[in-house]
Amino acid sequence: MIKFKILLFFFLLSSLYTSVDGTEFSLFDLSDSHVFYPFGNDPFCTSIFVILAKNTTQSINNLNGGTGCIITSQNSSFTLFSCLDTPSIGTKSKNFSVNNDQSKGYITIDFECNGIVVNNYSVIQEVTLDSLLKFSSIVKLDLSDSISIENTYDTSLFKLIPLGQSIYRIRYTEKYYTLKTSNFSIWETKLIFSNNQNITILVPYNTTKYIGSNTNSQEIINFKQYPLGSATLEGDTFGSLITFQSSSLLQRVSYPVTTLNVANNKYYFSKSIYGDLGNMTYVCFVLSDGTPGNNTLLRRKEDSTFEEYNFETNVSLQAGSAIPGTTFYDIPIETGSVNMYSVEVTIATGYSHKYIQYYNGIDQFRLGSFKSFPFGFISGSNPNFVLGTSVPVFGSISPWFQYTNYSYISKEIGNYGLVLSIPPLTLITELSIPQLINFEAIYLNQFKFLMRFTISDQFGINFIYFSYNSDLRFNQYNVDNLASGSIKNGVFEFTYDLVQFGSPTLKRLVIKNYVEYYNTIYFNQFYSINNLTTKFNFPSINLSSYNYLNDINNISFYLNDIDISNKTVDNIIYFGFNNLDNYKNLSIGFTLTDPKSLRDINFQSGDESSAIRNFYPVYNFAVWDEQNSRFFIKFKVPANTLPGVLDWILVFNRENFITNTQLSDEYQLRINKTNFDCFGPIVSNILKISNSTTLGWLFTIEDEINGFQDGYVTIRGSVDNSLYNITLKSGDMVIGSGNKWKGDYLINITLSGNCAQQDYIITYALFTDTFGNVNKYYKWITDKEYKMNSFFIIDGTDNPFLNFLNDQSILQISTIDSICHFSDSTPPELLSFSASKQSINVGTLDRSITFNFHAHDSEGLRDDQYPIVYITDTNSRIEECISTIVTSNLTDIKYTCTMDVPIGFSHPYGFLISVYGFINRGGRFSGFSATYLKSLNFSWYVETVAFSTTVLIITGSSGIDNDGGNLWLYGRGLKSTTFATVFFSNSSTQIIQISSKNQHDTAILVEGIQPTDNTFKIQLSGIVNSNNFTITPIIYKFHFSTPTPTQTLPTQSPTILTPSPTPTPSLTNKPQNCIGNPVCGGSKQGYCKEDVGCICYSPFIGLDCTSKIIIISQPKPNEDKPTTIIGNSNNNSGNVNNNNNDYQVTGNISIIAIREVNSVTGEQVKIHYIDKWYYNRISSTISNYQSTILNNNISTTINATLEWFENKSNITFANQELIMNPSTIKYTVELSSYKFSNQLTNLQVIIEAQIQSNENDDICSGKEFGDTTLDNSNYIKLQVSSNSIYGRFLKRGIVDGKTVTITNELLDSKLNSISKENNVQSYIGIEIGQYQTSVIIDPDFSLLLDNQAVNSDSPNSVCSSSSSKSLTKGQLAGIIIGASFFFIVIVLVIIKTLLSKSLPFKIFVYKTFRKSKGQEPTTTPEPTPSLNPTCLGNPVCGGANRGYCGVNGCICYTPYFGIDCKSIIIPPTLSPVGPSVEIPKFPNFFNGVLVYQIREIDIFDSVMKSYSLTSWTLNSVSSSILNYQTTITSNNVITTINITTEFSEDQREANNIKRNNYNIQISPYGFSSHLSRLQILFKFQIQSNETNEICSSSEFGLSKPLDDSNFIKLQVSNETLYGIFPTSCFVDNKILSITNSLLDSNDFKSKSNDVQSYVGITIPSYQTLVILNTTFSRSLEQAANSGSPNSICSPNYSTGSSSSTPGNGTSNSSDSFSELHTNSSLSSPSPSPDPSSSSSLSFSSKFQLFNIISAFIFFIIIN
Repeated sequence: MIKFKILLFFFLLSSLYTSVDGTEFSLFDLSDSHVFYPFGNDPFCTSIFVILAKNTTQSINNLNGGTGCIITSQNSSFTLFSCLDTPSIGTKSKNFSVNNDQSKGYITIDFECNGIVVNNYSVIQEVTLDSLLKFSSIVKLDLSDSISIENTYDTSLFKLIPLGQSIYRIRYTEKYYTLKTSNFSIWETKLIFSNNQNITILVPYNTTKYIGSNTNSQEIINFKQYPLGSATLEGDTFGSLITFQSSSLLQRVSYPVTTLNVANNKYYFSKSIYGDLGNMTYVCFVLSDGTPGNNTLLRRKEDSTFEEYNFETNVSLQAGSAIPGTTFYDIPIETGSVNMYSVEVTIATGYSHKYIQYYNGIDQFRLGSFKSFPFGFISGSNPNFVLGTSVPVFGSISPWFQYTNYSYISKEIGNYGLVLSIPPLTLITELSIPQLINFEAIYLNQFKFLMRFTISDQFGINFIYFSYNSDLRFNQYNVDNLASGSIKNGVFEFTYDLVQFGSPTLKRLVIKNYVEYYNTIYFNQFYSINNLTTKFNFPSINLSSYNYLNDINNISFYLNDIDISNKTVDNIIYFGFNNLDNYKNLSIGFTLTDPKSLRDINFQSGDESSAIRNFYPVYNFAVWDEQNSRFFIKFKVPANTLPGVLDWILVFNRENFITNTQLSDEYQLRINKTNFDCFGPIVSNILKISNSTTLGWLFTIEDEINGFQDGYVTIRGSVDNSLYNITLKSGDMVIGSGNKWKGDYLINITLSGNCAQQDYIITYALFTDTFGNVNKYYKWITDKEYKMNSFFIIDGTDNPFLNFLNDQSILQISTIDSICHFSDSTPPELLSFSASKQSINVGTLDRSITFNFHAHDSEGLRDDQYPIVYITDTNSRIEECISTIVTSNLTDIKYTCTMDVPIGFSHPYGFLISVYGFINRGGRFSGFSATYLKSLNFSWYVETVAFSTTVLIITGSSGIDNDGGNLWLYGRGLKSTTFATVFFSNSSTQIIQISSKNQHDTAILVEGIQPTDNTFKIQLSGIVNSNNFTITPIIYKFHFSTPTPTQTLPTQSPTILTPSPTPTPSLTNKPQNCIGNPVCGGSKQGYCKEDVGCICYSPFIGLDCTSKIIIISQPKPNEDKPTTIIGNSNNNSGNVNNNNNDYQVTGNISIIAIREVNSVTGEQVKIHYIDKWYYNRISSTISNYQSTILNNNISTTINATLEWFENKSNITFANQELIMNPSTIKYTVELSSYKFSNQLTNLQVIIEAQIQSNENDDICSGKEFGDTTLDNSNYIKLQVSSNSIYGRFLKRGIVDGKTVTITNELLDSKLNSISKENNVQSYIGIEIGQYQTSVIIDPDFSLLLDNQAVNSDSPNSVCSSSSSKSLTKGQLAGIIIGASFFFIVIVLVIIKTLLSKSLPFKIFVYKTFRKSKGQEPTTTPEPTPSLNPTCLGNPVCGGANRGYCGVNGCICYTPYFGIDCKSIIIPPTLSPVGPSVEIPKFPNFFNGVLVYQIREIDIFDSVMKSYSLTSWTLNSVSSSILNYQTTITSNNVITTINITTEFSEDQREANNIKRNNYNIQISPYGFSSHLSRLQILFKFQIQSNETNEICSSSEFGLSKPLDDSNFIKLQVSNETLYGIFPTSCFVDNKILSITNSLLDSNDFKSKSNDVQSYVGITIPSYQTLVILNTTFSRSLEQAANSGSPNSICSPNYSTGSSSSTPGNGTSNSSDSFSELHTNSSLSSPSPSPDPSSSSSLSFSSKFQLFNIISAFIFFIIIN
């Protein structure tokens, strides 16, 4: 539509016009709409028309004589008008004529004014009650969003707030609640429209939720009133206060107060301030109107009627002294760009210390400043003085009025006082309005938009603002927002918080220049002739969906049922949404809205008709967690807030938010324990003090719960207006007078010899408790209150002097006449006054200015008063600089003060200087306006013509917490930034490159700031550097005392049920003997305590104090599961047997499963593996994981929090104080309710602990499990060499909120844990009895260094075959090859580098290494007699031609091999069918090997998934090498299996060694659980067509002596199939142990001529890549017979004997090789024959070292 209008516009512009009497005009209608609606029930519409006029020979001055039409944009050819009209309902037309002369051109516009009709509605949310909104509901009306329904209802009863898509929130007022006395379960609201249409909206109200039966006969007790009876008070903020106690057990209960004695009844809500449910204290403030009143406190009874408590108030208020209304006609002092006028008046009615407002023009609100004495006080003393100041006015004044009135000094808000009437100095006859050239709104983040206006004006822009209603304006933006250019043609830029300020209610922008000429631009209208393609659209935060109440789900909290007694608790909210795409890119803010949080932000609920006013919280914003597909927000729960459900909101934009009361009970945040205190300290007693040198008061300050922390008191002199600000700290309490909860504090003034007789009056006081609750007293509304609250609402509930409202004179004290009787009629003089600068560039970093001045008084100056220098701009903004004394004597004082002039202040017209506040000892004061300073030839004016816009200045920032991250900086000139430098408190720095994507003149994003707990500085750099800006991060420390769970809150009546205290069980380990040599590690490591055991000194630990805590770096959190990998390199190993510089030991702690067991038999009933965890990084030292399991249709949540302790700390768990050693990881595991299978079962949390070393020579491992000495716990100690994992398992936990005894069980025998010489593993089951709601347990783990390495004599030890108590091989080698050591180290370093950098080199090394295993000796050794019983065969080792007997078994000559050297290698052929080897049938025989299956198995070796490998892709690499590839898919991860088969010959011997090598590579696999493992399944088979006189045999075992591998040997007659399987491979760039298992089942029965077998290679869970090698060969050897292992012989075997494998059943054998590719039934894996003898890869072997060096040389050659 817009494009059509624009095209039409240009067409008309070029061809059409109206010609009358030779003068041509063209008018075009650019209005957005021609259908309008009334404002509520008005009988007329408000219409806006946009008219474009083209002028030719005659200028255009107006449209329709200026009635309703204003010029929006204009140039020499065109004028754009916006016209307002108020037509009555019906079809209408309107003529618009140029210069009010239709004969010279006009246009007629037809339009409609339609009445509002609403036929239907639906209820989205029933009426709820919360701390922020009070009573509210949400409905949807059958009505367009463009139609306003304001003014269709009684706003004193309720208000409808549009949310979008015809949805409205109804907010019900206090008045509505009090008038609702019948049918309380349905709340009705009626809308009345102008065309006699109306609709009544009915919304249900859950009375059972907010009105409950009370067990006490009287709910309201201890009613008190302040003041009692009648009282006369002077001040703005006084009325009557009532307090009372309620015995209601409901959290959400309302006690309104209504005032019935005035024409319009007033209604107030009582506020809870301290106590507990059933004993809660409330306060209510009733504003006085100066007359006696009848008031009623109301309580809603169970039948929905009110119980009334009547009380009378009679408080009269004295308004204080006023400024008389006077109009001045002054002659200006002309000073170039600015002109100075003077305003003065003598006041003889006194001054009551009230704040006075100073402002220019008619723009009273938000444009001026509120100031009290001394500003403007020229001379005199109370009650007779001269008040006046100098007024800066622009050089030219608009000709709109003959006189422009500047109401400059106000006697009170809304009333004029001194009025300065200024005639125009220069009549300007040709004026053009300010032109908006361009407008942009750019969304930054967190509800903030960057607003950018390009504006031009011939006189310069003064300010712009958004209009909210006819006499109030907010968000005024002055020259300091000029980002580039000048005030006559420049870009103004600022950030605008759309949630804080919202969209302006009058929907218009006003631009004002320096001659009082302005341009009004309406929203959604064209704003510039030069840009008729764009309308001025105010930005908005639009939602894709308004169904958020139904979409939000899965709300939970890191902590719930919290104890906040006397402590702030850090917490996290988690939540998600259905239809996630509608919310994923939104900024979502979170804040608490409980009474304490609202009080902390000075929230005031406003009057009956208002929306939420003065609600300006600091939001915490949602972070999207991609891994867990949810949002999370960190926040702080304040100490000692309200018990029960804590109120909070999630905010999407200003109108749309979710309150917790709109959600179900399961989504609530609950406070379990608190000392509720939402009231600041009060003064309970006052004693006046007066003597010859001191005047003052002795206050007794009380705060019964939180205690007093600090405060300050302002005191004023009644005659000379002298000022004293006295600060109080808790340490200032009079010694011996009490404590922080109640104590005496002295507030006093010291008097000098000469002093004036006067009273001293407390005009302001503020007292704060230890958790930030503030009570304050202000006699008059101050500038602080006006700045704090845009709509200031008087509320006197926080008055610390409420006990003294009957006697306000207690806050006033008089001097003693006999001491202070001095008077002086002459005011102080000013002898000199100078400013350090005459001009300032207000856009640079150096904007400081210093003022030096000298005052004199012959009778003496007061040296305890400090004059103030003021600077004033043309908009009456006043900044101040408080002086300090340089030198002084009785009559003369020299002062100085230095200030930074605000950015852009009063550019370009300069600012005036004044100084006020000189007081002599006789009670007279003086001050000097700019006019007086100029007359004395002193400094009085500073130029501000220069205003640099490109200087880098940081003025503000967004928030950041101690986890670091992104930070928005705000300021000026930021677009020239290239990088940022962060200066941390530890003197380190971080340099961050700035991305141009989020870089603007006034806002810039700095990404990736490092975590820190300390304040840091940041500096931006471009052509020059910016200022250093200080950032204080929000500190989240998730150290907490474990919360005590409570019973679930009831649905209908949200009361808190706190379980009664339960005695802590007495948990005591049995006494232990002191052990060790020396005992307890010696006197420096520990001591022996009788009947207890060894008590160790830190950092030693253990039963004998010989283990030492190792300080290690914090492990990196695992984002997939609550697993901790802690490592220790050789520098901390302490391994006496280790000569390897790459020695490493790693430990692993994991939560793997929840196990339900029979409490009687201990048998497993169910086990739940925990595979899917949701990870959240809480802080740099704390990680949180959440998962759920489902049992009997009940979901149980497992919440695991892992906390790293860098330093030694003390914590408390289950009422037990524990010491956390440094470098300790603590696991806090919490389970929600679990559905037990029966009453005899318990629950076990299974934790896995493992320690592993990369060393496997001369090494042992061991494990211990037992009781600790002091902390009544169990411990597990897993040790490899000299390093240990030490786990502590407490024998107590928190079960259903009570501390109970739990047990810890070692499960190694049940779960097949690993025990190898360099790798030991344990499973510990933490067993809990049956429970109802929750369980919390708290184990912890550390890495230790032991004095004694574990050896073969240690308990439960497993050692390598080379381990010995004597000198190790490593030590002997060190002695023998010391001279060669340096060379070897160099080689190893190079190899290590290549291993870490080059994958091909790794593969080559590994293959070379594998080939080296089992190599035959290159020379024939001299045979020795067989003295070793492990050497087999007859003859032994096959005889002298085949091998000889070595130390550890037979050593075979090539080509023989095997444990008895009887096998001979025969080369196989290659098969293209798949990665298999088919060995041709030598007469009547068939041999085959097949890579058969990939299986995923769990820790109990049960098959979870299996994949048959049948579809392969073949690539022929060479005549001897074939490559096969296939893929499998698991959990959306595609895994590639790449197998290269290589036929190789080794011609180093006369008889060639020929074998088939398999190199297997497997890419990442999608494991179903982190406990799963992968298994590669091989199928072997030998078959013969012979059936007579034949035997078969199968054998699986460990190769000896040189090869740490497993072998499979199948034999039919003399035909033998032999396979070698490694016990180590490359896994994720590391060499790790693997296991090989025989997996034969009972489904296939071997025959005498047909034998098959299955071998599984099991690989641990991995991330990136697995590489392993296997070797297969065929041999001919002595035929199998009845004596062969697992033999089966034909019935006619010549010896007549036949043996069968035990347990074998019968089945048909396969007849061909194709049977290798069919499925077979497989059994679960069996354990390796000898786990203790299987070791991981070691580089200490001389063969391995030789091959590694050979590989290195080969790698150098080929590269």
